Amino acid sequence: MPNKPIAGFHLVRFGTAADQKFLIGQFLSSYDQLIINANMVAHMPGALASFLSLKAKNKPYFIDPQTHAFQHDRSFIETKKSGELKRSITKLIDAYGEPFASCILKNRRPVIPNDFSNQKIVKRFCERVLKFQLESLSKEMNQSDSAKYYKYLKKIKKDVSTDTAPSLVIAPYFYLTANTLKSWVDVNLKCANVSKNIADDLGIPLAVQVVISQDILLDQDAVKQLIGKYSTIKPDLFLIWIDGFSEQQASAYQLDAYKNFIRGLGKTAKVVNLFGGFCSIALGRAKILSELVGVAHGLEYGEDRGVVPVGGGIPVAKFYLPCLHYRLRFRDALRAIRTLGGFNSSQAFYREICGCKICTKVIDAKPEENFGAYGQTRSVTYTRKGDPVSMEYPLPETKEKTVQHYMWVKKAEYNDPINVKDVIKNLNATGKKLEAVIGLDNVAHCFTWSKILEG
Repeated sequence: MPNKPIAGFHLVRFGTAADQKFLIGQFLSSYDQLIINANMVAHMPGALASFLSLKAKNKPYFIDPQTHAFQHDRSFIETKKSGELKRSITKLIDAYGEPFASCILKNRRPVIPNDFSNQKIVKRFCERVLKFQLESLSKEMNQSDSAKYYKYLKKIKKDVSTDTAPSLVIAPYFYLTANTLKSWVDVNLKCANVSKNIADDLGIPLAVQVVISQDILLDQDAVKQLIGKYSTIKPDLFLIWIDGFSEQQASAYQLDAYKNFIRGLGKTAKVVNLFGGFCSIALGRAKILSELVGVAHGLEYGEDRGVVPVGGGIPVAKFYLPCLHYRLRFRDALRAIRTLGGFNSSQAFYREICGCKICTKVIDAKPEENFGAYGQTRSVTYTRKGDPVSMEYPLPETKEKTVQHYMWVKKAEYNDPINVKDVIKNLNATGKKLEAVIGLDNVAHCFTWSKILEG
C-alpha cells in the first residue's frame, strides 16, 4: 500500500479516454501524478486499470470521489436527451449507498445536510466511498481476463504494474458557499473525521478536499472560521478547489486572499491546488507558499473550473504563449508572436517564443506560415432560426498540436530553474510589449502576478 500521498509538484487530471495519448509515451515523464474522477472510474474501470498498469507504468494516482455532485440540482447528473441519470452516476450511487440511494433514486432530489444526521449512515457512507477509491481499479484488474497476462509480464520482468492502489483516499466532501457554509461544513467535518479513523486503520493517507465559492475566499471571517474547523481533523493533505477561480482574471486582492487561505490550511497539513496555473506554480516552486506542494491542471485547459458544470461553448483554436503563461486565441497569438520577433526566423521562434519538441517540428523555414498549423479550422454550416450560420472549428490535428505544445510548456514551467526576480522582470516586460497589441485584458495578469510574487 502506497504511503506517499503526493509524488511530486505536477499533477494532471485525466479527462476523457481520448486524453490518454497525451499522458503516455513521451509525455509520461512530463508530470508526476494523475487525478481521476470517480465517474470515469465507474464508466470505464477495465480500460483505466489497463491504462494505469500497462501504459502509464506505475504512475501514481488518486480518485476524486465527486460526492459534491449529488448536492446540486438533479439535472446536472442527468443525460440531456432522456433526462435519466447518467449510467456512471447510477454506478456511483450503487457504490456509495445511502443517503444517495434514497434521495437521488427514490425521491429524485439532491442530498441536503439533514440527510447526514444519522451517525451510522455517515459511517457506512464513508466506508463505501473510501472502498470505491481503494478497490475499484484493483478489483477490476484482478478479475479481468487480462490478469493472467499482467502476471506473465511481471514474471518475465516486463515494465508493468499490477498494483493499482491509489496513493491516498479522499473523504466525502460537499461544496461550501457563504449561504450554505454553516449547514454543510459540519457534514464535511463529520465525514472527514470518520474517514480519518478508517484511513488510519487501513494505513493509507487521507486527503480532505475543501471546495469553496469565491465569496467565502474574500470573507476573512468565514475563512478564519473554516480554517479553525478544518484544523481539528489533522489529515495528511488538504486538496483545495475554489469555484471558477481563474488566476489570469483574479485581482491582487483575490490572489492575496488565496495565498492566506493556503497558509492558514498549511499550518495543519500541506496543500494541493486542484485547479491552478502558472501563478500557483511560481508561488509554490519559489517557496513563497511553502505550504503548497502540488498544482493540478487538465490538458490544455482546466487551470480553473466551476463546481457546477456549464455549457462548454464553441471550441476555438488557441495557443499557449509561454512568456504570457496564457492561452490566446490564434489571431491574438499571431499578433503577439509577430511583435515579439518570433517570426524573424525559426531560431528566433525557438528563442523568443518556444523551442519545445512539437514547435521545433512545426516551425521551420517559414515560421509565420508554419505557425498556421496551430490555427487550422474547418467551416461548419448549420441552420439557426431558418438562417444558415457558419462557424469555424479547430481540426483534430490542430488540437493535437496545441495540446502537445501545452504539455511540453507545462513541463518546463514545473521543472526549469526558477528565479523570482527574473519571473517578475519577464512578466512586466511581456505585459508592456503586448498590451497595445492584444489588449490589456490579455496581459493584465502579468502585472498582477508580479505584485503577488514581490509581496
